[in-house]
Amino acid sequence: MTDTSLRSMDAIFEDLRSLAQSEGALHDLSEIIYRDWVLNVDLHEGKVTDAPSERWSSDKLNTNELLLLLGLLVQAPDDRTYATVEVGSGFASKADGLLRELHDRINADAAAVFDPKSRKFLEKREALGMFAREAIYYGAASFYIHQFAKFARHRFRADGTWLLQNAGISIRPMIEIATFIASQITAQMDATGRARAAAEELNKGDLTSSLLLPKAMLRKKFGFKVDKFIAKFATPIQGANPDFCTPFSVNAAFIAPLIDLGDHLYVPSQYRLMESIYESPFYWMVGDKAYCDKAAANRGVFLEETAAHVMRKVFGEENVFLNARFPDAAGHKGEEIDVLVRYGEFVLVVQAKSKRITLKARAGDPEALRMDFKGAIKDPFEQALASGELIKACAKCVDADGAIIRLPKLPRVFPIVLLSDMFPAATNLSRSMLDRKEGDPAPVIWDIGFLDCASRLLPSPIEMLFYLKARGDGFDCIVSDSEHNYLGYHIRAKLALPPEVGLMVIERDFATVVDDYMISADLGLEPMRPKGVLETIAVPVIAELLSELRNAPPEIAAVVIELYEFSGAALEEVGSNIAMLRNEVAKTRKPIKAFSLPTASGGLTYAVTLDASERSHAAAAAIGRKHKYETKSDRWYVIVDSISTEGPIDGLLPLVWPWVEDADEADRAAQVARMFRSQREEILIGATKPQHD
Repeated sequence: MTDTSLRSMDAIFEDLRSLAQSEGALHDLSEIIYRDWVLNVDLHEGKVTDAPSERWSSDKLNTNELLLLLGLLVQAPDDRTYATVEVGSGFASKADGLLRELHDRINADAAAVFDPKSRKFLEKREALGMFAREAIYYGAASFYIHQFAKFARHRFRADGTWLLQNAGISIRPMIEIATFIASQITAQMDATGRARAAAEELNKGDLTSSLLLPKAMLRKKFGFKVDKFIAKFATPIQGANPDFCTPFSVNAAFIAPLIDLGDHLYVPSQYRLMESIYESPFYWMVGDKAYCDKAAANRGVFLEETAAHVMRKVFGEENVFLNARFPDAAGHKGEEIDVLVRYGEFVLVVQAKSKRITLKARAGDPEALRMDFKGAIKDPFEQALASGELIKACAKCVDADGAIIRLPKLPRVFPIVLLSDMFPAATNLSRSMLDRKEGDPAPVIWDIGFLDCASRLLPSPIEMLFYLKARGDGFDCIVSDSEHNYLGYHIRAKLALPPEVGLMVIERDFATVVDDYMISADLGLEPMRPKGVLETIAVPVIAELLSELRNAPPEIAAVVIELYEFSGAALEEVGSNIAMLRNEVAKTRKPIKAFSLPTASGGLTYAVTLDASERSHAAAAAIGRKHKYETKSDRWYVIVDSISTEGPIDGLLPLVWPWVEDADEADRAAQVARMFRSQREEILIGATKPQHD
């Protein structure tokens, strides 16, 4: 039931309006900006120095809340909000209280339509919309400020003529002006912050001054283009934004986040300014009926080409294909793939969609949310699944030029939905809104900002593939409100659910390692990439083995993934077994000793041999094949390690084909068991059970 002790949203909103239009409110907002949006960064270390408890505090206002106050402020009919500086107004505490009350109201509306026991929405038309509204409004951002400029340049490159003719300015000068504004404000805030740290006497008006830029400065540097820029990205300080009547209605201060004070521009959020550069031009273009289809097509091409470019940096040019298709599957839902990546046994099916969430959906309109979700996530996910089925059926696949793409016969497929814009809470919403059948892989729903981030923090195929697998394995039991939290947790501790835990919630502070790296890039630094827990393994023998395996051919990627899934204790036991076999072969001069153990997808045989001959390789393969058949596994991997050579790897044999009952295979397995006197020995290493041959 709805909590009747809470006030209505309309009542709370009206109190927020009164507060936002009070005497000197603009200067009070400046004080809140300094309180909640200033980060202290060690430029040498490339790290934020603020304590995590302060950095990730839920008491801080988010961008939507700041712009809500600003959107109400600019509705004031006169100059009362900025003409004077009020002392001791209590604005910040009142704003905190009202916005907390608003959040409680939104949460209560969502709770009234969600049954926590069944974890399902009640049968009410508005149920999903109410639940999604909170997740969307308070969800974490997924782009970093420098990414907006990088991607906007490519996103609107093909629309230059339209922009010049209709907006009077193309995308490059928009980016240059916005970047200059953001940099100048950052420098001014830095100077003000240093003055405050030195105990200089500053009032709220001084804080506001640090957020102002004279238009004359911009005109001197950029000329006539500045006025065209201001016309698109600035909202007047008073008498503006009349249609902003609920927290979820159109807010001019969100769309045009610079505030025009006449001779100066007030810059409340550098982030939102750069985000507007990336988002807004498309909406100008779709308003032109004669150009909207072309604009949409250009946006789609941008996303596909950018996705392919990012994937090529990770997986290599030869493994990434743009606009792949199945020529013999005309009319099939999975007939076309926007970006296809192959790497050994692994295939990434990327369906790129440029649809974003509408204002109606953000406001909790259930039909709008369903339509947006269907177009942006549901349809492309189902298309990716359908393409995956064609791949598993070994359907003929060709690239954009018609050349055949050779794909694995027993593939591991990752369906990925890639968005051009942020779709807040997309991953959490997909748990409720996607109809997944048993056996369907978990969805990966990323926007281009997060893909770019992940590609920089996981720059090798092995690291990216293992993260995708870990992300999918934990999809239904590991929950968080941001993809950056998952990635940060994975880098620090490996994304896996402890065996004694049924559900894990990852909080925002786990994103710290990601945030430090990307914020350093925001500041133009070249930070060192943080090494993940799997890159810093110091287990004897295993560290050397993994170091060499990471650079092995794509066909061997699966072996590394198998080893990555082991716990630290299991890796130590494997390392101990390898050392023991090496010593035994060196001492006894036996031709081969091996141990085998099951893994999540099949199993692994590690064979230590006296020499690196073909006969030794054949013997190791026979042992692996025996275990593959006896365990009814589709996949089994064999590593050959000869003591006659220096390196830990002399052969890598992937035994990958569907298991079928076969009398000849059974006879061969029995012969191998007799020949090598195979012995099963169970040792507790998590779930692994080594068998010695």
